[in-house]
Amino acid sequence: MIRYQGGSLEAFQEIYAQLAPGVRRYLSHLAGRSDLADDLLQETFLQMHRSRAAYNPEYAVRPWVFGLARNVFLMNRRAARQWAKLHESREELPEFPVFPEADKLGSQDELRRGLADLPPERAEALLLHHEWGFSFEEIAGMLGISAAAARARASRGMAELRAALNRMRIGMQKVRA
Repeated sequence: MIRYQGGSLEAFQEIYAQLAPGVRRYLSHLAGRSDLADDLLQETFLQMHRSRAAYNPEYAVRPWVFGLARNVFLMNRRAARQWAKLHESREELPEFPVFPEADKLGSQDELRRGLADLPPERAEALLLHHEWGFSFEEIAGMLGISAAAARARASRGMAELRAALNRMRIGMQKVRA
């Protein structure tokens, strides 16, 4: 990032290559639509370019860029006034999560449905921690909350996800019987 601040196009290309896939998945989760996620991804990196001089090299680049992505999403959401509508179509989300516990929890379809039923702030914290590997301190900085609140959201989200998946399994067993 320091090289990019100094004007290196190659440094930007390296940052983009490393971060764009994860940022796009994050934006897909937030937006619920892959076409909107593509637009938000481009806007995120445009915002990064515009604010590169404000970046503080004492901090990690990845949480800063994810924070920019979240702000881009929130600006888009406010402008569109369609928060509820954006989260209604979560069935179209790409395959995730891939965090270590995911395979033990359920199928991709079950996970997608379980995550869609979570409150958005809990699903977001859960995915930021378990899917993208951010620390609770980093999540706190991105979301504007305390590290304890980030930990609580992720923990409660995981507990609610497990409960939802158990309810799905019990429902499937009753259907089979």
